[in-house]
Amino acid sequence: MAKIKKISFADILNVKKLISIVCNDKVMTYRRLFWLSVPVTFLQNLVYNVHFRKLPESYVVYNNENFLKGIITVKSQFGNPFKWQIKRLFLDKNAYEEGKQLLEYIIAKFGARGVDTFYISIDDNQQDLIDLFIKGCGFRLCASEELWYVSNLNFLDNQFDFTDFKKFKNSDSALCSALYNENLITHYKYSLSKEKDEFKDKFLQGFNSYSDFKYLLENKQNKQIKAFIEIRTLDNKNYFLDVIIPPAFFDLYPSILSFSVKEIVKRNKKFKLYIKNRKYLQAGDLMTNYFKENKFELLQNNAILVKDFFKTIKNDSRSFNDVIIFSGFEV
Repeated sequence: MAKIKKISFADILNVKKLISIVCNDKVMTYRRLFWLSVPVTFLQNLVYNVHFRKLPESYVVYNNENFLKGIITVKSQFGNPFKWQIKRLFLDKNAYEEGKQLLEYIIAKFGARGVDTFYISIDDNQQDLIDLFIKGCGFRLCASEELWYVSNLNFLDNQFDFTDFKKFKNSDSALCSALYNENLITHYKYSLSKEKDEFKDKFLQGFNSYSDFKYLLENKQNKQIKAFIEIRTLDNKNYFLDVIIPPAFFDLYPSILSFSVKEIVKRNKKFKLYIKNRKYLQAGDLMTNYFKENKFELLQNNAILVKDFFKTIKNDSRSFNDVIIFSGFEV
């Protein structure tokens, strides 16, 4: 039986050994995550506070010989404490059983707290990892999303009236939630719908590890929301754009991209732009066609796996030939 516990300072050396076989960039990414997780865990252990419980939590699994075999980080969806995302998962070679037990533990632990939805976004090339979640832990393939790199700026439109855009306020969150949920393809609504609080800005934004800028495209005459725009960056160099727009207004999409670039240029003239395409929204196929026409580069196609409620996990065993490291972005 594997031994599972919250990550702690005592695990530092073992974590370094486990991740040392991975390429340098991912090692550094995971080390930064690790050094953030340890003090957060320390605070959570000191004080049981609902605000701390919204922060990421990391757990490690050891085998019977006391070798570290895996690490997992989970986090609640901001604005919805009943929906949790698996943010990171790292497993050693031939650690399928330990990984399965680690996931079972997480689902049972947080399910007991009242969490009713667990989800993860995985590169669809990571078939071993997908098998672990689906065959080993009862997740189901729910939807998909794409990440595109904007390799040219030929779409720029400077003729559009940019005064139709306005900055997002928390008071707009109900309208944004309605816009998102109305544009979900029907059979995805049960698992992927969002509450209004999930669109609100976080308290003390300046303390976040990323910068987040939100805007609305509004019909000034009737105050109808035509689109929701979110721009996020971790380093003021790589910017990620997420747009929610109904098919009826998709002809405005080039202007939305132009506006987004204009806002980014205010902060950094030398940047890289990436766009998320939620294929489970009604305009998903329109976006894919637009990106292809403009010769954007498809970097990643992610499968969204969901477990909507706790259920008995079927037995399944196999072994991995390679290590697995995963780092995903929020749905």
